Amino acid sequence: MLDKEALKLFIDAFYETLYIVGITGAFVLLFGFIIGFTLYMTQNPYLLKQTKSIKVIHRVIATTNDIFRSIPFIILLIMMIPLTRFLVGTMLGPKAAIPALIISATPFFARVVHMSLFEVSNDTIEAVRSMGGSFKYLLYVIFKEALPSLVSGYTLTVVTLIGFMSAAAVIGAGGLAFLAYEYGKFGSNYPLMYLSIFTILALVFIIQITGDKISRKLDHK
Repeated sequence: MLDKEALKLFIDAFYETLYIVGITGAFVLLFGFIIGFTLYMTQNPYLLKQTKSIKVIHRVIATTNDIFRSIPFIILLIMMIPLTRFLVGTMLGPKAAIPALIISATPFFARVVHMSLFEVSNDTIEAVRSMGGSFKYLLYVIFKEALPSLVSGYTLTVVTLIGFMSAAAVIGAGGLAFLAYEYGKFGSNYPLMYLSIFTILALVFIIQITGDKISRKLDHK
C-alpha cells in the first residue's frame, strides 16, 4: 500500500510527465513539421523547380537533420548541458530535459513528415494541376492525403518522447520515469516503482491506441 506521501509523489510525477510531454510534443510538432515540409518542398520537382540552390538547401537541411537524428539521446543530453544551463538556468529537473527532448525528437518527426508527404502519389498532384487547381488547393490535397500517415507518425513520436524521458531520469528530469528510477535504484518503495512503470505503460498504450484510431478514421483509402 502507498502512504499519503508516496501517493502525492506519484500524482506530482504524473503531472510532470504530462507537462513535459505536452510542452515538448507541441514544439516538436511545430519545428518538425516546418523542417519536414521544407525537405519535401525542396526535393519534389512537381512543386518546386529543382535549381542548384534549391538542391543545396535540401542537402544542407537533410544532412543536419540526419546528424541530429543519429545522436543517441543520452549523448545529446550531455552535450547540451551548457546550452540547457543558459536557456533554463539549471541542468537538473523537468525544465532541463525539455531542450534536449525537443532537439532529439524534432529530427525524428521531421523525417516522418518528409516521408508521409512523399507517400502522396505524383498522379494525385498531376491530377490537381491538370484541373487548374491553385497551389494552395494543391497543398490542401497533399496534406489531406498524407494526414493519416502524419497522425500515425506523430503518435509514434510522442511514444518515443516518453521513452526518451526514461533516459532523462539520470539528470533528475522528474516525471514517472524518474520516480521509478529513484525508488527502484534504492529499493525503498517497490510498490511506488511498479505503479510508476505500469502507469507509463498505460499512458503509452492509450496514446498509441488513440493515435491509431484517429489515423484509421482519417484514412479513406
